[in-house]
Parts: sequence; structure tokens; C-alpha cells
Amino acid sequence: DEHPDLFWALRGGGGNFGVVTSFEFRLHPVGPTVLAGPILWNTSDAGEVLRFYRDFIRDAPDELGTVVKFCTVPPLSVIPEELHWRPVVMVGACYAGPIEDGDKALRPLRAFRTPLLDLAGPKPYVVFQSALDSTVIHGWNYYWKATHLPALRDDLTDVIAGHAFSCSSPRSYVAMFHLKGAVSRVAEGATAFGNRQASHAIIVHAAWRPGEDFSDRETDWTRGFLAALGRFREGVYVNFLGGDEDPGRVREAYGDSVFDRLADVKSSYDPDNVFHHNQNIRPGLSSGVSRSDGAGDT
Repeated sequence: DEHPDLFWALRGGGGNFGVVTSFEFRLHPVGPTVLAGPILWNTSDAGEVLRFYRDFIRDAPDELGTVVKFCTVPPLSVIPEELHWRPVVMVGACYAGPIEDGDKALRPLRAFRTPLLDLAGPKPYVVFQSALDSTVIHGWNYYWKATHLPALRDDLTDVIAGHAFSCSSPRSYVAMFHLKGAVSRVAEGATAFGNRQASHAIIVHAAWRPGEDFSDRETDWTRGFLAALGRFREGVYVNFLGGDEDPGRVREAYGDSVFDRLADVKSSYDPDNVFHHNQNIRPGLSSGVSRSDGAGDT
């Protein structure tokens, strides 16, 4: 009951408001076994997969989480060697409920066309959660852009499918996360979290190893992809923002009303913007949203 405005701001505004020394989490039961794994299709099926997925996910239960990836298959031991380094469209799914209910929920997706590979099945949640750890390597080069998207209209799916495979590095990918669910049923402004009604979050993620000559091409691909999505953009997830963003994107991440309230709270608790090495919310300035130019630099 103490400082309700500050604790409202912390749960979304994060490091803009101070240093949190301890957390208490309310956990949600899951597993230990879930129905989870990736389903892969040919790149030539990308548009059809996206449109089928759009209709499939519209009525999906909250227990089903999905991400669509446009990627090159990594050389993991669980994947047949003939698919290694092959570009694919993939839907990764996790059903956090009874296995038999997950089988029923995923059946239409698994039956669509003829997947190249279907690895969805019962497995420990912690195994699924860490499945791609070995593909994100410390010391590589990474560059990304992201945005929220509305429902997947045909013209939007055409843009995504048309740009997703034009990267140069086999380590780059596009990931699109389905949102909605419980997040969308909390009132806007109830917490310092914006864009609760967005349908999807997409991240265009370039990656290349040190010494590989992909820097300019992958950076251009990432920026060009985001530009192509321009008229469809609906905010952005704040933790997906990069280091060279337009200052207005922090406001875009929260929405006007939440951002302005955060700026007012910032004025009360950090008027000199001491905590500014973050996606910065400058105190009381509705347009002051850069990462690094706040007062209080030392």
C-alpha cells in the first residue's frame, strides 16, 4: 500500500525508477510435461501457412502458445541431417495443459499440407524452454528491429512472406509471436504495460559470426523489413527495442496515456533522470524518450 504510483511504474517502466533489491513472484503451474515442439514447412508454402495459421490461432485456447519463425534450420541432433541449413517456415508450439487436450488443439495445424518435419510431442517443459539455447551464441553479432502487428490480413502476410527469406546470413531469422490471451483481458493502464490489444509481436533478427561479411547487408535487410511493415505497425514490446531507435519508439511501446503517467511518476521520484541507461522515460517530458540523452549523465 506504500507508494502505489511508484510500484505501478516499476511493473513495466523497470529501471527508470530505481534499483529493485528483491522480488516476490506468484508462479503459475505448468508441466512438468507439456506438448511442445516445432513443425516445419517448405518456404514455398510460407504464404499459405501464414494464412492458415491466422485462422487457426484466432480461436486457440490460452493454454496454446505459438511462435512463427522464418529461419534456416540449425544443425541440431534432433533434426534430420538433410534439413540442416535449409530455409523453412516453422511454427513452434507449446500446450501448457493436459497432453490429450494439446493433441486435439494442434491437430489441424499438424495436418496442414505436408510438413517437412513435425517434432511436436510430450517433453519436459524445461527441455522445450531451452531447446534453442545453443543457437544464440555469446560473441556473435546481433542486430534487430521489432513491432507489434494487427490481425494477419492477406496483404500483411504477403509482406511478411515476401521479405522473410531475403536475408543473407543463415543465422538470421524472423520470429512472430501470437499475443492476445490473458494479457489482452487486463484493462489498458491497469499496469505500466502498453499495447495489450495487439495480435502479434514480430522481431526481425539479424545474426552473423565475427569475421563474416554480413554486417551491411543484414542491417539493411532488417531496416528494410521494418519499413515494409510501416502501415501495419501498432506499437512495440519495450524489451524488443534496440540501441539505435527513433526516440518516439519508447512512447510507442507504452502508448500515450501510460507513457505520460510514467513521465509524471519519473518527475516525482527521479527528477534528475539519474536512472537513464535504459529505454529512457525522461521526467515530465512527453516527447523526451531517448535512451541516452537524459539529464544526469555523468
